[in-house]
Amino acid sequence: MTDGLIPSCDHTTGCITCGDEAVRMRVIRIDIERELALCATEDGAERSTVEIALVQPVSEGDHLLVHAGTAIAHAGSQVAA
Repeated sequence: MTDGLIPSCDHTTGCITCGDEAVRMRVIRIDIERELALCATEDGAERSTVEIALVQPVSEGDHLLVHAGTAIAHAGSQVAA
């Protein structure tokens, strides 16, 4: 009865919850008290305020993987953009 209705996780199509993908962003400025950072995409075309509580410590210049406005991991140089 539930055939085909059970969600599955497929990293090639993005998040099954919201359809977004994680984006690699660089930290420009940090608000330590509110645990937020101003971040920019690799090409600098977009800026966004990002919650950083889950990936502390964070420093200006760090690269983070950001999903739905929340940093979910540090992204070192080995992570493809």
